[in-house]
Amino acid sequence: MPVGTDWELVPGLAVSQLVLSCRTAWVRCVNGDLARRYGVSERNPAGDYWKKIPGNASWFTVTPEDELWAVTQLGGLSHRLTKLLPQTTLRPPPSSPALGGDDVDDEWELI
Repeated sequence: MPVGTDWELVPGLAVSQLVLSCRTAWVRCVNGDLARRYGVSERNPAGDYWKKIPGNASWFTVTPEDELWAVTQLGGLSHRLTKLLPQTTLRPPPSSPALGGDDVDDEWELI
């Protein structure tokens, strides 16, 4: 059983809420922005960097499968829509269009 011995500061953002999924850490910044921690692993428990995601929330939670639910600044309930991208080490052929920023952006659905 792991036993903590000290705290390690994870720099980068001023946060007001932390939520954990099975794979990573998510935070709500003091201004309501949301971010995900990338590079978290057994060998690198603090991860490598934060990446902000579109949206703003008063409060949010995450399922073990990384599905986000949020309460908006106006009190609405939102669920973040996501899509899975295949993981591959091969590059697309030159004739194939590469995925651009718009293709990988996720959206929020107001419930």
